[in-house]
Amino acid sequence: MSIGKRRPKPSRAQLRSFPSVSLQQSRLARQRARLVSLSLVALTVLATSAIVHGSGPAFTYRLGQRPDREIRVNVKEFRIRNQTKTSNERQAAADQVPPSMVNDPAPIKDLAERLDDLTVTIAKSQRYEELAKTLISTWKLKPETYLDIKAATDTPQRRDNLHIQIAKAFVPLLDAGVLGPGALPRNEETSRTLSIRNLDQPVSEARVFPRERVVPERIVKPDGAVAREFIAAFTTPRVGETLFQLVADRLDGRPTLTYEQEETALLREIARNQVTEHYDPFTRGEVLVEQGQTIGEEQLILLRMEHDEAINSLTLGERARRALGILVMVSALFILTGYYVARHERLIAADFGRTATICALVVISLGIVRLLANQSWNADLIPVASAAMILAIAYNPGFGLVATFGLSLLTCMALGTGIGHFLVLMGGTAAGVLGLNDVRTRTKLIKVGATAALGYLIMTWATGLWEHQPIELIRSDGLWRAGWGLMAGFFMGGSLPFLENAFGIVTGISLLELGDNTHPLLQELVRRAPGTHNHSITVGAIAEAAAERIGANGLLVRIGAYFHDIGKMLKPHYFVENQTGSTNRHANLAPAMSTLIIIGHVKDGVDLGRQHHLPERIIDLIEQHHGTTLVEYFFHEANRRNGCNPDGATIQESAFRYPGPKPQSKEAGILMMSDCVESASRTLSEPTPSRIEGLVSELIDKRLRDGQFDECGLTLREIAEIRDSLIKSLIGIYHGRVKYPEQRTA
Repeated sequence: MSIGKRRPKPSRAQLRSFPSVSLQQSRLARQRARLVSLSLVALTVLATSAIVHGSGPAFTYRLGQRPDREIRVNVKEFRIRNQTKTSNERQAAADQVPPSMVNDPAPIKDLAERLDDLTVTIAKSQRYEELAKTLISTWKLKPETYLDIKAATDTPQRRDNLHIQIAKAFVPLLDAGVLGPGALPRNEETSRTLSIRNLDQPVSEARVFPRERVVPERIVKPDGAVAREFIAAFTTPRVGETLFQLVADRLDGRPTLTYEQEETALLREIARNQVTEHYDPFTRGEVLVEQGQTIGEEQLILLRMEHDEAINSLTLGERARRALGILVMVSALFILTGYYVARHERLIAADFGRTATICALVVISLGIVRLLANQSWNADLIPVASAAMILAIAYNPGFGLVATFGLSLLTCMALGTGIGHFLVLMGGTAAGVLGLNDVRTRTKLIKVGATAALGYLIMTWATGLWEHQPIELIRSDGLWRAGWGLMAGFFMGGSLPFLENAFGIVTGISLLELGDNTHPLLQELVRRAPGTHNHSITVGAIAEAAAERIGANGLLVRIGAYFHDIGKMLKPHYFVENQTGSTNRHANLAPAMSTLIIIGHVKDGVDLGRQHHLPERIIDLIEQHHGTTLVEYFFHEANRRNGCNPDGATIQESAFRYPGPKPQSKEAGILMMSDCVESASRTLSEPTPSRIEGLVSELIDKRLRDGQFDECGLTLREIAEIRDSLIKSLIGIYHGRVKYPEQRTA
């Protein structure tokens, strides 16, 4: 190459950089994931809007409520069934149906035949004394009666005429029959008419007769209707009177009517059903409830009828406008919540599973609210309180408070309640949610439920007095709501293990259970790698103090520190804290092989954690506590050995780095710093405060320059606070001790 010649410029095609295929695929995958999440949220908005809309405007009036304004009919007209009048008319129609009786005319026919035989016997006899004594005693026949009948049958013609007249006289008795004593039940004895049919007749041919026509006491009366008809059948009234007297003495023992209970009940039921419902009309502008009047049962029925009529009268356009308004309001609420999540809860925004779980929880909670809407127990706060508490435990009280606001607002929209109900829901639930900052005991949730119950009680009384509601209603609502708030705490306490599994929640209770020394992994770590176990305990202590210093989850960091090096138990003697004597397993290994063994403890720890079902947040700490840091000792050793070999290949730094990922949370960043400074501090021959401070500052600054804390959210101020806390903790561990003189033996 000649001096002074300019190098040719590369073409624009050579200057343009194209993204690699993997970057394009990663970008497309993120876009698809974002699109799926947005589609899920859009479906949740539609489902929530449908639940809030329901079948139309909600019915907001309750028994015992006192409205602050006059309530009038707001529809053209509606009618309400008058149950009392309808029942009275139906009962009157049933009472008009007479008892159904079946007539068996055989006893009356027998009596007619015997009377006819008597007249024949008297016609054939010459005088009264010739008659049989049994016949006289049976008929109670007197001489004057004998003479009257004898005179009416003295010729064959008159005898035949009398036979015809007797048959005609018995027709009324055969048609109506005779009612015997006890034939009717007591409840039917007051009936003035009877429906009577013969045995061989269908029900449709039954005829109605006055009761006096069939009662023996009325039949035998000479001035009665039966007596008059009987006597009228004879041409000679005296003969009719004489024969009727004989018949009247024989009717008491010959009842012919039988009561038909089932037929009577059936006919009366038919009569009831034929009476149509009676409705009272109400027109637009008519007052239903006066201002300040307490809503009773009757007013509540009227309001419900008017509300149903108003919903039925809504046109398709009115329904569409209402649905559109609800959709816009629900969308705005979701956008507001989504903005909060994107700014302050990025873990939720970046995780489709968490987003799907929250969306499902919102839809289920509002669905339960809708199912409980028609109850008078104020149980609609149970799903709101439970959902808000679940989100506060799963993430943080701040997000739980946002969820409380959204769910309370959506509940009031679905139920059509006013600002008073919103204040009760928001105030009581927020009081419980704000107490869920750290759940380390089972009783904590019960105390939170009691706090929520107290909040519901106070807010119910406050809003009730403000809205001028009756004291009885306020007292009832307050007790119900306080009871449900307390039950929400018990429900959360009992269902917490299931919620932890379903939502991937790591509470203080589960962390304390994991930190128990009886855990199988910790027991195995003590047995196989006691030095690593001792290191983990120390790291946990100093990391917890540092986390508490900046307001992070100290308990999570401490328990994560207990498990962060469990992968070392598979090859414990390759790590310096477990090596005894002067034996070094790495002496005969190539630096690259030693690096693979050292780095491998992270993957082994993740595998062991998943085998023993450790929570994902603990596994994340195991995976991220080294980030992508460099295994410096073996990297420099490889470079040293490579320098002695001119033909050796170039050492790639990436081959001596941990696979990562870098710390993704503040707790993981704290654990990384605590782990490295605790390990390094053991190498100090004289751990004076100045040396400890210099070592800690150097190690943290090195990782800061290496970009290890770029993704965990730690600020420089917080890193400085953590550094100060770690320095103080290590100085406390390696503080100077008084040297006691050697104890002399006796």
